[in-house]
Amino acid sequence: MLLKSLKTLAFGVAISSCAAGLALAQKNEATAPQKPQIQTNAKSAETALKDGITALDAKDYGKAVQEFNAAFLSGQPDGGFYLGRMVELGVGMQADMDKARVLYLAAAEKGSAKAINRVGLMHFRGEGVLQDYKTAASMICKAADLGDRDAAYNCAGLYLEGKGVTKDTTKAVSYYEKSANAGHIGALNSLGFLYTNGNDTVKQDFAKAKNYFEKAAAQGNPVGLFEMARMYENGQSVSKDLVKAHVYYNLAAARQLPSAPAALERISAQLSATDLEKAQTEAKNWKPVLQ
Repeated sequence: MLLKSLKTLAFGVAISSCAAGLALAQKNEATAPQKPQIQTNAKSAETALKDGITALDAKDYGKAVQEFNAAFLSGQPDGGFYLGRMVELGVGMQADMDKARVLYLAAAEKGSAKAINRVGLMHFRGEGVLQDYKTAASMICKAADLGDRDAAYNCAGLYLEGKGVTKDTTKAVSYYEKSANAGHIGALNSLGFLYTNGNDTVKQDFAKAKNYFEKAAAQGNPVGLFEMARMYENGQSVSKDLVKAHVYYNLAAARQLPSAPAALERISAQLSATDLEKAQTEAKNWKPVLQ
């Protein structure tokens, strides 16, 4: 997913995330810290963390490093996580995974759920450490229990696939719900697919699937939009409505979901000129719900 802002980038580390395609400015370059080293002022740890995120979003990387470092030393371990993300991705400095790993480990040791999740992902992928699903699952699910929504999403996937833990769809659903309740779009869509398809543990329930896809679609997520279109096309938990199906397929296609253009063409061929104009106008006027 191409992320619009560095702030959005910094917030999430999920198994399915990707930093490819980011064009990062190299102005205001900051020196990559080995570990947080400077002394903080009287500013609270939470304020320093918030100011660091604001500076990161504004591409003031030197200030971001100072604020995150101050936050870490004031007792907010997430400051170390954000420093690690900057160093790992080369945001305002030369990318250096070895230095990033030091920062992640320091933050994880102090209790940062975000950092614990990231270190868990290193073990899951074998990034600078031996691949070890059990260690990965232990750390990721610990971070989930500490309240990190990305970790909850990752932990759910591990239980669903039985990697590092005994396969348990019930626990997977529980962690997906925890993540979805915190606003994680991937978790919303995962639950939508689980209830759409059903399995030995999860009973097929189109009404529940619609609830989750609708929430993802409302935020402009192309997968959620596409699945809502399919529901309106097929009359699953909603009255069949090709105009609404066209609206959602149109929105998904505009967001470059590969399967959407063909679906949009299929529905367009079934609509009258009047209904087609109505659908196109509704798509033009549609606005996502800001989170």
